[in-house]
Amino acid sequence: MSDIVDERADDTIATMLTAQSSSRRGALVAWVDGVLADRGTHVVGPWQAVVGDASFRAFHRVQTDAGSFIAMDAPPATENNAQFVRLAKLFRAHGVCVPEVLASDLAQGFLLVSDLGEQMYSTVYQTVEHDAAIEAALDTLVKIAPIGAGNGIVPPYTTQRFHDEFELFRVWLVDGLLAYSLTNSEGGMIDAVRRKLIKSIESQSKVCVHRDFHSRNLLWGPDRTTRIVDFQDALHGPALYDLASLLRDCYVRFDEAEIARWREQFRIRATQARLVVDPDPENFARMLDLTAMQRQLKALGIFARLELRDARPSHLVDIAPVINHLIDVGHMYPDLSTFADWLAQVIRPAARDVLAARGIAPCAE
Repeated sequence: MSDIVDERADDTIATMLTAQSSSRRGALVAWVDGVLADRGTHVVGPWQAVVGDASFRAFHRVQTDAGSFIAMDAPPATENNAQFVRLAKLFRAHGVCVPEVLASDLAQGFLLVSDLGEQMYSTVYQTVEHDAAIEAALDTLVKIAPIGAGNGIVPPYTTQRFHDEFELFRVWLVDGLLAYSLTNSEGGMIDAVRRKLIKSIESQSKVCVHRDFHSRNLLWGPDRTTRIVDFQDALHGPALYDLASLLRDCYVRFDEAEIARWREQFRIRATQARLVVDPDPENFARMLDLTAMQRQLKALGIFARLELRDARPSHLVDIAPVINHLIDVGHMYPDLSTFADWLAQVIRPAARDVLAARGIAPCAE
């Protein structure tokens, strides 16, 4: 999911891609048919659209006489397909279950990859496999952490990038979707929160982070292994970033007792794997929560941008639950309670009104 602030005419790209979608679909089908023919394989049924992410990519499940594959249409104007191919190979070499790239045409933005299945973690969380899936995901995080260290393939998660990501909240949600004008005092408060969150993040040791390690990018298979998609934006960044994505998911809300238990399980696993994490459970918990707040503020900006810039209202329904989650976590820490109060008293009501006008029913607070 592309997330850096860009106030240029990005809507031009969206319009262009929409106009090209039908012609791209035809070109993708022809390309896949050619790739399969070269492999002595043929399509045996209709293509099935697969639910995608917040990018401009499109995914299709293709049934063949040799099994199921995923055809990806990843427009090169918006997607870094070469990095996807590099990281797929690198992750697989470290025992992380990501799709195998069977064929690619980077100029067109077409890829054919292995099919990891369709049972998302969001579905598994509602089954008796709940705990097993989380524990497998914690083990996977330990595998991901050392990937790419020092080889230049995984770029750094820079301090400037964190500042840019924080601005997504202000630019696209507050100023954009809510059309709310900040007072000088409110602007100063937000700046202070930004500095606090980024300082906490920067204090962490650096590892490879997937960056979207959540219930819609994790799959569960009969082998009880965590399978990962949407990994192409991985960076070398804060050690607790992916754990924050997992335990304080923007789309699923866990009980605080469960979060505490899994958080401690990860801290023990990370220590045993010789990853550098804070040994004090309370400091560890605070770092995790501040990392989650930074990520959720970024997500709110992205959800608003999808509506305003890309005419994609798919994530509007997720805005209110994320605001509620931010308020609850902020109230756990005295130095963030003023910000949490502001979210509760100003941003939540404004969001409720804007979302209601777009037909989004209010969620429980």
